[in-house]
Amino acid sequence: MALVGNLKDLKLANLIQINCIERNTAKVSVRNSRKVGQMYFADGAIIHAEIGPYIGERAVHEMLSITEGAFKVEAGIEAPAHTINRPWNSVVLEGLRLIDEKEIKTAALPKQLLAHIAEMEGVTQVFVLDAHGKVIEGKKHDGIHPAYFAYTWLKMHNLVELLGSTDYSYMLIRRGESFLFIFEFSPHIIFIETELRILRPQFVRHVHSLLQRMQGSKG
Repeated sequence: MALVGNLKDLKLANLIQINCIERNTAKVSVRNSRKVGQMYFADGAIIHAEIGPYIGERAVHEMLSITEGAFKVEAGIEAPAHTINRPWNSVVLEGLRLIDEKEIKTAALPKQLLAHIAEMEGVTQVFVLDAHGKVIEGKKHDGIHPAYFAYTWLKMHNLVELLGSTDYSYMLIRRGESFLFIFEFSPHIIFIETELRILRPQFVRHVHSLLQRMQGSKG
């Protein structure tokens, strides 16, 4: 007889723990509107998993990221293959770590940060990029190629680190009748275009102070 339920009520990590501690031979299936995966257990271990194009440990990690949907546990079903050899707790902990890391990297920048910067005197536009140069917040005007500036920022950042310095808090570029400031708000890159009449030292101090306060609120 199969056990069925909702992942909101019983998380997949808990299902894994139960089946491994009880040394069940079983198949656990998970399903939501976009993904369907299967995981197999025997002798206190996860021995095989598959979801979409992934098999083995990567499949376990992908399945752990499914937090809403249905699950089904079927006892006595043997795995069609043996693709996982590490202890189950190591596989699960690694998967949860990767999920946390991904959530941090994709976490949205606080909306109030963008609003505060946009309201600063002399600012004409502000937008935010991810590490791949994709605009994720704000709106850029014509004439700015964000991927190029993101590439330049990262190259300079790596060069400064290679030279053993940590004093690389922003980049300043003169663009015709404006300044373009580039600040890091890990894992994002913030681009601020301003008028030339701004007082640069005071402007930089103001932005740094704002970023530090926002970084503290994230923690």
